[in-house]
Amino acid sequence: MAISKVFLDWKAPALPATAAYLSERYAATGVLDLQQILVVTPGGRAGRRLLELLVEYAEAHHLALVPPQIVTMGQLPELLYETPRPFAPALTQQLAWVTALRQTERPIVASLTSAPPADHDLFAWLAFGELLATLHYELAGEGLSFATVARRGQTLAAFRERERWQALAALQSRYLEVLDAQGVWDHPTARLWALDLGGYRTMRDLILVGTVDLTAAQRAMLDQVADRVTALIFAPPALADRFDVYGCLITPAWQEAQIDLDAAEIAIVDSPSDQADAVVRTIARFQGAFAADDITSGVPDPRLLPSLQQRLAEYDLPFRYGVGMPISSTNPYRLLRAIAAYLDNNSFAAFANLVRHPAVDPWLGTQGITSDWCLELDEYYTTHLPARMNGQWLTAPRARRQLPQAFAALARLLAPLQGQVRSPHQWTEPILELLRQVYGQSALTSNDEAHRTMLLACEHIQQVAHEHLQVHESLAPPLTGVAALRLILRALDGVTIPPRFAQSAIELLGWLELPLDDAPALLVTGFNEGCVPVSQQGALFLPEALRRHLGLPDQAQRYARDAYNLAMLAASRTHLTLIAGRRTSEQDVLLPSRLLFTCDETRLLSRTLAAFAPQRSSPRPPALPRTLKPGQLHASFAMPRPVSLAEPVTSMPVTAFRDYLACPYRYYLRHHLKLHTVDTTAEELAPGAFGELLHGVLRAFARSPVAGSSRVAEIREALHATVHTLAQQSFGEEPLPAVRVQVEQARRRLDRFAHWQAERVRQGWRIEYAEARVDGTQAWLTVDGEPMYLRGRIDRIDVHDTTQERIIFDYKAGDTAQKPEAVHRTRQGQWVDLQLPLYRHLVRGVGITTDVQLGYILLPKDLQQIGASLTAWSQADLAQADEVAADVVRHVRAETFWPPSADPPPFDAFAVLCQGAQNGVLPLQTLMQKD
Repeated sequence: MAISKVFLDWKAPALPATAAYLSERYAATGVLDLQQILVVTPGGRAGRRLLELLVEYAEAHHLALVPPQIVTMGQLPELLYETPRPFAPALTQQLAWVTALRQTERPIVASLTSAPPADHDLFAWLAFGELLATLHYELAGEGLSFATVARRGQTLAAFRERERWQALAALQSRYLEVLDAQGVWDHPTARLWALDLGGYRTMRDLILVGTVDLTAAQRAMLDQVADRVTALIFAPPALADRFDVYGCLITPAWQEAQIDLDAAEIAIVDSPSDQADAVVRTIARFQGAFAADDITSGVPDPRLLPSLQQRLAEYDLPFRYGVGMPISSTNPYRLLRAIAAYLDNNSFAAFANLVRHPAVDPWLGTQGITSDWCLELDEYYTTHLPARMNGQWLTAPRARRQLPQAFAALARLLAPLQGQVRSPHQWTEPILELLRQVYGQSALTSNDEAHRTMLLACEHIQQVAHEHLQVHESLAPPLTGVAALRLILRALDGVTIPPRFAQSAIELLGWLELPLDDAPALLVTGFNEGCVPVSQQGALFLPEALRRHLGLPDQAQRYARDAYNLAMLAASRTHLTLIAGRRTSEQDVLLPSRLLFTCDETRLLSRTLAAFAPQRSSPRPPALPRTLKPGQLHASFAMPRPVSLAEPVTSMPVTAFRDYLACPYRYYLRHHLKLHTVDTTAEELAPGAFGELLHGVLRAFARSPVAGSSRVAEIREALHATVHTLAQQSFGEEPLPAVRVQVEQARRRLDRFAHWQAERVRQGWRIEYAEARVDGTQAWLTVDGEPMYLRGRIDRIDVHDTTQERIIFDYKAGDTAQKPEAVHRTRQGQWVDLQLPLYRHLVRGVGITTDVQLGYILLPKDLQQIGASLTAWSQADLAQADEVAADVVRHVRAETFWPPSADPPPFDAFAVLCQGAQNGVLPLQTLMQKD
């Protein structure tokens, strides 16, 4: 008996039409009894929405509803047959493939992949086995085995894979033998067994809702229960010749079909953010005609989700991603992932990532560790750049600091996951106990969305830990705690946390979910070739020609499915907008979907010209409620204004004058609020840290007896010994690779310095002071009759034994050899740095009252330029510098710290606070002015 087919005109949305059909067919007096009905939908969301519509229908018509069982096609087979064996858990199936692979001779495995896994690499074997399992499931869906492919492939011209498929067939047989030995089956095997025995039966009616692309095995299954099956087809009856006896698409008929898109809006824009803007712009044009839950945004390309979600949030538009939040984005999952990464190699980067997890700081608080130890960690890294965290500190921590205690507490927490290898199930309790320790004392409630997400994530983790790690001893590999964690994380990939139902929200759905969505307004982003229709290049074992030969889904069938979906959407929606981009966020060129051009010749030319016309400037964003509206010149975030200082400024470091001249507000932030940045992402010494290393070496050298030597070899040996000692003290025995290189670069510069220093001694110069520190009231600059005390550290002062001339030197270890004039003054002669001129006053603190020369000792990467660079400033120049310094003092005394400079300094540490440009990105208010 053939399957019954019912055509429901696609002018109405599919699911309301389905609810009406079920009600008309099964409703009786006072009751809508669907208990004996099996409704099959393509996806779970469609099933949930259909149930909502049935409830609404029953309430509206005062019927008592007995709901049907609603399942997906993937869940249906097991409801129609009985299997004599239990099903193997997922990990058991994966390990069965691994066992089969490892029992296969290496040359045969090598014939299947160019890079066979290493013997010890369990996860590489699992990945290889997963590839074969995917192939096994897909072929079984078409009723095929690997051996069948080897046999039927020989009838295909240019088929040269017979030996490979024969090897795959042997692997498949060995895999099934492994499962047989455990007394279990997998789903494909059980389903094909039931087909062979004619074992599919049911006494219930089966209603197929929009199942237009069934596999061969699914069709054969339906043949055995055909008298109970009704396929609901959403199309006009006039198109019946485009559907086969199962209600599935006839591919050639849809390949040539024209799709009526005349009523649809088509927008071709530039970037992902422009696509998001187009969505918001279209919603603005609705002018309230559609409520939020009457609008759906299709997202065939998941890469567009972040831009779209961000833009909707900016405009206060409620939305819900129907797929749900990936569990990999939840805090409990990310905690386990961070722990696994750290336990892998104890790297500092992994440790820093772990301790920044939101759950770690509250847990440490329960251990009595409440200080700002995370800042201590950042400062420790900035100073020492450690590659690993092993509990051996490069500097003795101060007694009141808690970084070592925090490290020790985390080590105790993670200790149960370390040690000897165990069977997988033996790791279940230690992993769950860790989660209980971290989250067990938190007051979580399902009424709070963030708490609900964490609770559901923990439930999933607990379920997987109990079920996934239960493996028969004959298959169970001995695992470390890290490997057990990674098995759990691997099993959770693809799991999502469903969003909480919101009464009114814009749904964000994938392409395949759109045909059965019933929102009257639909906006589809990413309507580009490769997404619609989806482009799936030939797989490793199943190239496109072989897929066609075997009757597997191919590019033509995917095109037919997407053409039908688009035709259905165009016919059933009150409003349809199709948005295509010209490029990705990586600037890759995109083409609009070929489905846009399935029209007659009269429309084809105009549509083509519109699609490929030169890009014009993007339209202005719509004026919807948001934090920052178009045309608004300032962000809602206001820069904190300076407040009156608690005490007047009576002392300044000489370097602060440069900071004030660059920007009074940034001077205030740095020197009075004591703000500074810490870079915890650096993988090499920052320029300042590299300079500090050289300064430390030269300071120790200047204070050693060798400082008076004129022998290059002796000086070089002393410098080498010092740089080795300081590098070990600062960076440990295992510094980062880049730090090793930088230490070697420092040695090379010091080698050249040794030559310069030896020659200088031979000329009669000696080092009189090294790292001379001046503080308190030892030195001052008199301004308006009042002293402004100066403080600072002078790198080096040389004196000539014969002439008693003195030179104040500042070490400069930058990559380029910048002379004092270029650093201190602009080309127009304007003073921007006063450090060297102010040293004339600072040296009073060491008892020098005579005239001094000023200069740099340059230590650039160009070794030929290493040496002294003296200034040529006249007394008038220096007097002008003193006057500029006096003006700075007057402004500081008056607390003139506002406004910020319009021309911020390079490498601006306070760009965010000052709303200035950073990393080449224009400030927000500038962008809004350009808009």
